[in-house]
Amino acid sequence: MRRFLLAVAVLLAATTTPTFAGYIIIRVLLEGSGAGPGGDGVPGGDGGLGTGGLMLPGAGPPGGYMGSKGGPSAGGYMGSKGGPSAGPPGGMPMIPGGGMPGGPPGSANKGGVVEHDPTRSIVVVIPLETDILRGRLNPGKNPGPNNPEFKKFVLQYYGAKLTANLFVDSTSIQLYDELLRTPAPRKTRGTEMRDKYEAWTRGKSDPRLLYDAMELALQSGFIKEAVSYANELVAAAADQKLELPVRDVKPFVAAWGAMQKAVTGPAPQPSDAEDWKARLDYRNVRVVDHYALVYADNTASEVTRRATQLNENFAAFYLWHATRGVVLPVPEKPLVAVLAPQGAALRGLHHMLDGLPMADAFYAPDHNLLVLSPERMDDVGQTFLRQTQQVFAQGLNRDQLLADQVPKLDHTGEKGSRPDDVARASTLAAVEKLAINEADIAAVSREGTRQLMYTTGVLPKHVTLPSWLTNGAVNFFTRPRGPAYVTVGDSEKMHMHVALTTGYGVPNYVLHRYFRDLASKKELPADPARLLENVLGDVYFSGIKDGNDPDPAPPKKAKKPTQPVQPGPGDGAGPGPGPMRPPIGPGPGPMRPGSLGSGSSAGPPAMPGLTGGFGPPMGGGSGALSADYEDPAVALRKKQQRLAIKANATSWALYYYLVKYKPEQLRQYVAELNKLPRDLPIDGRTAFAVFARVFKLSTADDGSVDAKELKKFADEWLTYINSVPLIGLDVPLVVAEPPKAAPGTGPGGIPGMRPPGGPDGDK
Repeated sequence: MRRFLLAVAVLLAATTTPTFAGYIIIRVLLEGSGAGPGGDGVPGGDGGLGTGGLMLPGAGPPGGYMGSKGGPSAGGYMGSKGGPSAGPPGGMPMIPGGGMPGGPPGSANKGGVVEHDPTRSIVVVIPLETDILRGRLNPGKNPGPNNPEFKKFVLQYYGAKLTANLFVDSTSIQLYDELLRTPAPRKTRGTEMRDKYEAWTRGKSDPRLLYDAMELALQSGFIKEAVSYANELVAAAADQKLELPVRDVKPFVAAWGAMQKAVTGPAPQPSDAEDWKARLDYRNVRVVDHYALVYADNTASEVTRRATQLNENFAAFYLWHATRGVVLPVPEKPLVAVLAPQGAALRGLHHMLDGLPMADAFYAPDHNLLVLSPERMDDVGQTFLRQTQQVFAQGLNRDQLLADQVPKLDHTGEKGSRPDDVARASTLAAVEKLAINEADIAAVSREGTRQLMYTTGVLPKHVTLPSWLTNGAVNFFTRPRGPAYVTVGDSEKMHMHVALTTGYGVPNYVLHRYFRDLASKKELPADPARLLENVLGDVYFSGIKDGNDPDPAPPKKAKKPTQPVQPGPGDGAGPGPGPMRPPIGPGPGPMRPGSLGSGSSAGPPAMPGLTGGFGPPMGGGSGALSADYEDPAVALRKKQQRLAIKANATSWALYYYLVKYKPEQLRQYVAELNKLPRDLPIDGRTAFAVFARVFKLSTADDGSVDAKELKKFADEWLTYINSVPLIGLDVPLVVAEPPKAAPGTGPGGIPGMRPPGGPDGDK
């Protein structure tokens, strides 16, 4: 008897219940335990959790880099003129089926207990504005074992339509569909935005409706629509009979009206890109609106996509400032951005240009140059690209699959491709494309915004600013990628915190969730004034190198054994996670490291979240790890990672409060810092004294801080930030089903990419 039947288990077969549109989450679990030295970035943006972490020499994924020429080729190879590098990052062996035998992907065996590192996964949130479709794998052929039905989804991607077949095995690919009815059936942030705009068009008499549509578009990342609505609002305001609300609409119209022409039109003067082309010995320059891209051999479509991201971030930066009534100077020359041909080249450029902290991109202030990586530089991203490459190296074509074109099918695999292999590749191709784009947007929104802040004078260029200020500022504008991982409740059940959309002016959902997590786990000082002093003095950033936390968390209670979450019925063969948990609760899981700001001289090694080593401690013994053993290096990395979370989350929280609630004083504070001696580090005491003077925390003639005023300010900050609602959602993770037999091989004998015994498996 077959182990699986067609239309059940691995295949997402149709059900009798209606399928609604909204959002779905696809989670791909990765091979390996993540114990190598490859680096993830910092919480909140493009470096995994994401703010663009400092990548130290020797850190990050060694052994070769994927993705020259702008990423994966149409035929499938990710590699830089030579295909993928051998083995996972760090030279660690790839264990079939996961980190250690007997575990799911991304697991490690510690003391005889299989532990899975949930951070070793790629997660994408996909908006759907139509029902999930159902159809044969090859629409032009008759149904049968060689042409089974799958569920499909369709979405727009830079003007193109992508169609993907959904393949879920609950071992390496999971589907979470609870968000199909969030915010409502057939509703997404995009449909909400268009509904608001249509409410305006029905009468065109209430400018508040158009402003709200513009603001929602900006906050949800629909920048093209936001600019269009803003321009229409300025034009409508020219009608003297249209009364503008004074509180926010009128200042916005005045500010955007002053910048509109310069922001939406091309830069009037030639760029300096030709000089950089000669210096770097690159072949090409392409000028698109406000950016001149210098590149070697990236594809035309890749250059167009990155130019679109840069210019949308440019417009969003000015639009957001206009919502605050602020007019900024618009550069007359196109800003120069370099597309590195490969990850190794990015590192070389970072050293040569004396760039600021780097992950998937970096900014070099001395040259006003933005440098972008053609690939994800973090360990998880590199592992994902390497493993998907193994699938597509067998001859399946990404672009054809996403255009709903399938190769010849044969359920035996003898005269064509197996249907389940094709569907799996289709799902992975879609996840890969969306995950890469999400990471690119995170990098651009962080480092591209840093370039804009220095160019426009929002941050002074020649003063070494406090780390909390630089990190808080760029994390405010960063559109994070990937989820935050936290544990919830007494059972410390792992959840991923995701957002439906990312945009500008809303909380950084990753750092916001971590800030709540730190508070609930009592990892922040009980005294708000002490917390404020630590943030302003860069105490947390300074402690990352050695893992020194001035207010560590209280000892953990002994865990009680708990039953793992088992996949539920779900939709078809999906994992069917339980109901959504409220977006609160203590405790992170394994975390990634952080970065230091421009004023810092050192940072943590760029390491992934770790669950254990690959062998026992040295010195003999039975050769098995004890249950409580933890390698000292791993323990240090965990401290560094958690402290980096704290540094970035607290600095973001303070900056968010200031920019929202005390923007004029914040600008005055930056102006006062700009008066300090140039190109010299500002010690924490000096920066704190300037802050106390500007924000009137000192009433004495000698400038000493008034303890009551300091506590009052800190209390008001925490009261405000704790009142800001989370924009993300906690989704309980489903434990991956183990392979049905010994770890199997996928197409062409690729370890772990497909569990054995698919729908047409052995009897």
